[in-house]
Amino acid sequence: MSRPKKFIKRPAVVKTIEPSRRKDAVSRILGTKDINFSDYKYWNSVINKVSEAANLYGFNRAETPIVESFSLFKKSPRLKDIYYYQIGKTDKVALRPDLTHGLARFYLEQDLGITSQPVKIFTIGPVFRHEARVQTGCYRQFNQFVLELFDEPKPVGEALLIDIIYSIFKELQINVQVQINSVGSFECQKEFLNKFAKFYKDRSKKIKLCPECKKNLLKNPILLLDCTEPSCVEVRKEAPPITNFLSDDSNNYFTRVLEYLDELNINYNFNPYLIKGLNYYAETIFEIWPVNDQGELDGKLSLGRGGRYNHFVEQLGGRPTPLVGFAGGLERTVAKIKEKNLIFKKEENIIFLAQVSDQARIRGMALFGELYKLGFCVRQAFSVDNLREQLEEAKRLNAKIILILGKKEISSETILYRDVELGVQEVITQKDLKERLQKRFNQKK
Repeated sequence: MSRPKKFIKRPAVVKTIEPSRRKDAVSRILGTKDINFSDYKYWNSVINKVSEAANLYGFNRAETPIVESFSLFKKSPRLKDIYYYQIGKTDKVALRPDLTHGLARFYLEQDLGITSQPVKIFTIGPVFRHEARVQTGCYRQFNQFVLELFDEPKPVGEALLIDIIYSIFKELQINVQVQINSVGSFECQKEFLNKFAKFYKDRSKKIKLCPECKKNLLKNPILLLDCTEPSCVEVRKEAPPITNFLSDDSNNYFTRVLEYLDELNINYNFNPYLIKGLNYYAETIFEIWPVNDQGELDGKLSLGRGGRYNHFVEQLGGRPTPLVGFAGGLERTVAKIKEKNLIFKKEENIIFLAQVSDQARIRGMALFGELYKLGFCVRQAFSVDNLREQLEEAKRLNAKIILILGKKEISSETILYRDVELGVQEVITQKDLKERLQKRFNQKK
């Protein structure tokens, strides 16, 4: 009797995978961000919702260049944040720091002021700002969606814009509250700034400020309203609000805006400390703040800001034109969706077309185009030869129908029809495929 061979357990062979990126490879610039494959479903959802809402309310989409003449931004409050380069001895070209300047230039250059009013324009695209300190939620390149309402002087302009924005975030399942205030006319702002600075220069108030606010008091006192240090917040409560300096006209205008929001059942909060862009905004200003599941506000990173800037077009060389607009941040909106782990409705009734030969691939590509033109939600993996890998892709997509073409099917002008949901598989003629799919998904002929 032969002795059994002793089984010797050999150590597992660990296959090492060399990293595709060397240590000295170039990295992306600080303050920029890649959009991953898996993130595009969120981006597309936001872009689609914005486009649908804008179209519903009669806004027309326009695209303006990423680069513009530096002179377009010479009066911009973000002048110090602009990336620019010199062309020749005199010309400067700038990367746009916002989308509003380009749309206003577009409005003037296309002579849209002579068309029927108001003019409603929206756009989506990247902007660039030289942020000295890159923080969470702040980038040197980021994307905005912008809606502008030209030549609308009445409070209904703000109400319409806020209603659109509010509905967009509601559709995206993001709970928000509109923070709103009035900064009055430029004359109101001048009076307020004098009293505001005088208030903080009082020694009893100044001594309670944090070191950063003490610096800002000398450079730009309005920045004191943004500080979240407890001691500074307490001092701010005693500061005179800008609404104390509103004229009768500004006060009546703002009251009418709030009446509209009440009628529209918009969740808003009158925030007397919301003061941004003085000498830019006039009358109404508002921001969109996210609300968490506990009902708490997060005002550190607003999802967007808007308001009225009636002097803007005139500063660019146009006639006086009332203008109200809004700019929302795509990155911040997408981040909020991911943070809440929101699941958007997946595509339904997916039909996956597989092939197992070069000849079948050629026919499959033609058939794919035919089914797409008929309105079917059809998907494929023509670059993959292996059938098993194609079927795995179909499973990942949760396809309801799988169509398989091989040499046999090409010669007989048939196709393998597999209904994954119903558990049915059969061979049918290619000419009967359209009718079969229409019947399966109750699609009109």
